[in-house]
Amino acid sequence: MFHHKKRIWPVLLVTGALTFSAACAGDDSGSGSGDGGDGQVTIRFSWWGDDSRHRITEEAIALFEEKNPDIKVQGEYSAWDSYYDQLTTQVASNDAPDVFAIEIRRLGEFARRGSLADLGGLVDTSDLNTQLLPSGNVDDVQYAIPTGANTFAVMLNKAILEDAGLEVPDDTSWTWEDYLELSTQITENTDSGVYGTQINFNDAYLRVFANQRGEDFYTEDAMGISEETLADWFQSHLDLIDAEASPDAARSSEIGSTGVETSLIATNTGAMGMWWSNQLNAMTSGSGEEVEVLRMPKDAGSDTSGMFLQPTMFWAAAESGSHQEAAGKLIDFLANDPDVARILGSDRGLPMNDAVLDEIRDEMPETDIASLEFISGMEGELTDPPRAYPAGAGEIPDMLQRYGEEVIFERMTPEEAASAFLNEADNTLG
Repeated sequence: MFHHKKRIWPVLLVTGALTFSAACAGDDSGSGSGDGGDGQVTIRFSWWGDDSRHRITEEAIALFEEKNPDIKVQGEYSAWDSYYDQLTTQVASNDAPDVFAIEIRRLGEFARRGSLADLGGLVDTSDLNTQLLPSGNVDDVQYAIPTGANTFAVMLNKAILEDAGLEVPDDTSWTWEDYLELSTQITENTDSGVYGTQINFNDAYLRVFANQRGEDFYTEDAMGISEETLADWFQSHLDLIDAEASPDAARSSEIGSTGVETSLIATNTGAMGMWWSNQLNAMTSGSGEEVEVLRMPKDAGSDTSGMFLQPTMFWAAAESGSHQEAAGKLIDFLANDPDVARILGSDRGLPMNDAVLDEIRDEMPETDIASLEFISGMEGELTDPPRAYPAGAGEIPDMLQRYGEEVIFERMTPEEAASAFLNEADNTLG
């Protein structure tokens, strides 16, 4: 689990404000385009997400400005599909936001090309979780601060399972064969248009699948997954469709390109699916039913779940920013202030600061408590978070989706898709 220097999570995650000194932070005393005449500086803050995330982030900004009247924050946000195109263009033109959200797939390449500021002297990390924090460290420099913790897991709409007359599986021992069989039974035992599960080409799913076979997802600059494992993974999606355990290829492709709100679980048209644990609240709210988080099934004979702790995303600061001390204060606030944790909730993962979590735990929604208890109940089973990926890793999810659809539409065999994917991926990474 989370190994904290004082205790093990979930007594988990932070205390309030940090006092900065000129010796350990950048100097904001100069006059730049972001300076106001009254000494106030303006920094830009960029993120992606839906309307709900935008709303709570803007609320967090307002609280930060109230507590730091010398800093004004200009929010910039976009949908996921356009976020990195915009951010990459801004970085290339030396116009990057002072603070921005970034995911682990892109962290390595941004850090290694000199786009990110060293946060070691700008953010107080003393109370942040010591198991998760290193995931933001690249080549011994703390370039990013995790926003929170989650894990990739199976979610189960219990009402649909009950309608099918079936029981919750024992997730400590079930296999992929069990998953296929249960999903098939649910489809057979429920009304037309309700399915056991939906297929998912998420790279986190493939990482779990490969880890169970003792394979790493990445090497230093290439894929670490064997062609056989990838072909088997593609085949497992075909098996679900062929058994009518999930919708056909056309419907699967349609729902696979949308979000949580239109998933089968959230719309009460499917019993199971694989999602990040911080999405439990959205699943529950969407369906209006009790949704339970389960361990991923195992490969028969595997001695590991393959599951891992993951930073939901990170906060980073631009190396080119002229107000790095102010940027550091904003990131410190987002990571360490209990009042902002109450606002942001688990939208970007469960808080990763023990003191903060202690203070807000009694106020957390039931779904967040359930997610927290699920992760803490897997102490010793979840491997440490992955470190920065090779350059080009941000292209892998779309690539997996593309080749996965070639398989389910039967334009390529699983073996052909696995070979072609690995060839393209290895030419992209590095």
